[in-house]
Amino acid sequence: MNELKNELKKCIQCGTCTASCFSGRVTALNMRKIVMDYLSNERSVDVHDEIWFCLSCYACQERCPRGIKLTEIILKARQRITRKKGLPGRLSLALNSLKKFGALVVAKEEHVKMRKSLGLPLYHAQFDEKARKEIEKLVEKYSEGVLI
Repeated sequence: MNELKNELKKCIQCGTCTASCFSGRVTALNMRKIVMDYLSNERSVDVHDEIWFCLSCYACQERCPRGIKLTEIILKARQRITRKKGLPGRLSLALNSLKKFGALVVAKEEHVKMRKSLGLPLYHAQFDEKARKEIEKLVEKYSEGVLI
């Protein structure tokens, strides 16, 4: 944890990370706030639910004038959280839905019936056993902390 704090102490609060963040444009992710909260309150980055909004695109890290490895810090924090507490509720529900149905949003039975009655195909992975099984394998593989 001291290594993390020392890395974050290099931050000059320029806001480049936040301005560079693609996810932060549409979510509550604010790298600058996470860094500042940690430094000022001695809090760990893993108290912020927002770290799950990070796309791992490395834009913040690549553009940081101080060379702070922000994305790597977020990924390490996520791994630490999943080892301690598992995935947060909504993310866990989403991955379970993806694993079980092959989709984050399950098709409603009424829509399925309507498509069938109109002679329309069911494109959703939920209805393609091969695709669903492939998604299930991927979720199992990557929910063990490889990508998360």
